Amino acid sequence: MQPINQIRQGDVLLVRRPAPKHSTRKHSLSGLHVPGERTGHAHTLPAEVYDTEHGRLLYLPNGDTMTHDEHAPAEVPAGWWEPILQREFAPSRRPADRFHYD
Repeated sequence: MQPINQIRQGDVLLVRRPAPKHSTRKHSLSGLHVPGERTGHAHTLPAEVYDTEHGRLLYLPNGDTMTHDEHAPAEVPAGWWEPILQREFAPSRRPADRFHYD
């Protein structure tokens, strides 16, 4: 069975990363909490949060479940994960289209 390297739940993508070698600083944060764009319901995942040479990463020593009120729970295996927000794409328009004139 192939290891899971990416997990997506709504607008949150988790990408598996290698364990950091150095420059690691643990935060007092208790995991991932990302409010949704439209509803305010949050994606949550209990995890240890670290600043590393790979950026901010989540560490799950035993794996856990990412939850959200509008999505099925997502099981996240133990390991190091990079959280990436994937907001809805809105193509840019001409500058004049960005403003409303009365």
